[in-house]
Amino acid sequence: MEKRKTIAVIVGTSDGFFRSKCLTGIVRMAEKLNYNVAVFSAFTLTDEHTKHQYGEENIYELIRSSDIAGYIVVDYSLWVSWVKERIYNMMKSMPDKKCVVFDNEGVQGFTGIVAHDDIGFAKVIDHLIEVHGCKKIYCLTGAEEFPVSHLRMKGYRDSMKRHGLNIEPHYEIFGDFWTMAATELARKLGEGELEMPDAIACANDKSAVTLTNELVRRNIRVPEEVRIVGYDLGKDSIANDPSVTSCTRPDVNTGERCVCELHRQLTGETVEPDDLGVGFFVSGESCGCHRDVAFAREFNEAERLESESLVSFRISSMQESLMAQENFDDFLDTVLARVFLLRNAAAFVLCLNKDWNLFREDDKQYIRDGYQDEMTEALFWEREGTVKRNVPFSSLDLFPPGMLLEDRPVTCYFNSVHFEDRCFGYQVVRFLNDETDTPEDIYHTWSSSVSVSLEYIRMQERMRLMYNRAFSNSIRDGMTGLYNRQGYELYSEDVFNTAKERHIRLLVIVADLDDLKKINDNYGHVEGDNAITVAARALQTCCGNGEYCVRSGGDEFIIFGAYDYDNAIPIFYRSRIDGYLARYNASAEKPYSVGMSAGFFIDYVDDYDNIDMCLKIADERMYANKVSRKKGRM
Repeated sequence: MEKRKTIAVIVGTSDGFFRSKCLTGIVRMAEKLNYNVAVFSAFTLTDEHTKHQYGEENIYELIRSSDIAGYIVVDYSLWVSWVKERIYNMMKSMPDKKCVVFDNEGVQGFTGIVAHDDIGFAKVIDHLIEVHGCKKIYCLTGAEEFPVSHLRMKGYRDSMKRHGLNIEPHYEIFGDFWTMAATELARKLGEGELEMPDAIACANDKSAVTLTNELVRRNIRVPEEVRIVGYDLGKDSIANDPSVTSCTRPDVNTGERCVCELHRQLTGETVEPDDLGVGFFVSGESCGCHRDVAFAREFNEAERLESESLVSFRISSMQESLMAQENFDDFLDTVLARVFLLRNAAAFVLCLNKDWNLFREDDKQYIRDGYQDEMTEALFWEREGTVKRNVPFSSLDLFPPGMLLEDRPVTCYFNSVHFEDRCFGYQVVRFLNDETDTPEDIYHTWSSSVSVSLEYIRMQERMRLMYNRAFSNSIRDGMTGLYNRQGYELYSEDVFNTAKERHIRLLVIVADLDDLKKINDNYGHVEGDNAITVAARALQTCCGNGEYCVRSGGDEFIIFGAYDYDNAIPIFYRSRIDGYLARYNASAEKPYSVGMSAGFFIDYVDDYDNIDMCLKIADERMYANKVSRKKGRM
């Protein structure tokens, strides 16, 4: 069976009313034409050059995947200029890939599909004229340099002309699609600089809500003295008092047309969109109508459910719970226990770079750009009950194992997992209803807790490694790598107690390097250090049963351990030491020989109070051995 193709949707942020509508159209038509959809978005998009923002934007590096057949760029959502430029440069670097721009024409030479804003905006003008009998209507649109400002102004002109109404020059006002122009218009009306019209049509809801509230603040009654309508239907217009009459943009239609155009480029087949592209009109109190109770109830129910999710999140103490874990496995257990907070999620995957927590001496060296080819599906959760951990996969495959379905296309949302600009990996979520479910505010907060806690886990592991390394250095001899006197003090009592409690023999060897002073005097300290190192290696051949080997002084060594030793062990270990030194002396071609004197203690310790008593015996035997060896040499 032919592999199902994937359409990548590149958007500034994937939550919010606007984006949910455009994604609805894209997903609906993609499913009809049998495409998977991968939505790449940041949680935040700002024009500040911060490390955090860099980490957010890193998710767009995934769009280079060879698994993607074509792209839809939601241009108006990418309002940060350098982010937009970065993405379009990526598109240009992949000339074999097809790209369609949502709601902007001719951007960087790519095909653009523009929303029918003129038709949508004309609907609210028609309403003012046909329902409320308004004739003198002002239009407040956006800045003149924005094509969409002129497109919405066209809808105003078309409706006025169609109804035979006159448009005076001061009726048309270019503003900012924000609050300042609306506030200034309210001032002019309130102070009489501009005569009061029958109605004012604002080309976006932010302006309409601001204008309504500013007029009310100036004791100008809305809608009794002037009627207000907006456009693009946002949360503020529905929740405002008075509620603002508005109309949705035809984003569903635009999304469908984008997929149809991309499909044409990929296959040559022409398909028409299902949505008619006229927008959805919602009446409010600002024009003199009643609030659309059914729509408001549906909207408020969605808000209530999301609010409940946020309350559940706060009660869960998710971030504190994650940061309280002492290891990565417990961290994953806690993430798994909190997945239920993602309302309507069908599946979730946490994908981490293979080296996300690799210890480096220089902690400034880490992954910033892109993702490693080798990644780990650290946690896969599916609502149906499937849970997997630590499954390796390649980021070149884009979708982690388990996220795609064989029987139908799916839509997945990709977001970066990072701390500042340190890239840990990315996460992928799939919702129960591909068409209507998009990430909510809770998903951002939830994901932020995961990212911050990952950094905390990483730092905990780093601190433990640094502590262990520092501790290891403190009990080790720098030249030979053997334990030092502090290491002896740390472990010797435990070994002694083990021998006594388990009634097994204790071994203590005290060894001393022969003629170190003569080697230093005649051949220098470099050769003396060499002799010490050779002696240390010889002694380590006697540590096959968990014994500790210690450099206790300049040329003095101790070996101690507890084991079921037999009586022949001193002879066996002495032969190992002598054999190693003999082989070294025969091959090293040094002007001196390395030799060692040694004394052994091996016995049960029921009658001894501490290991130092046994050490003293071994030391006396070593001294006797040294005297004997010296006489032999003489």
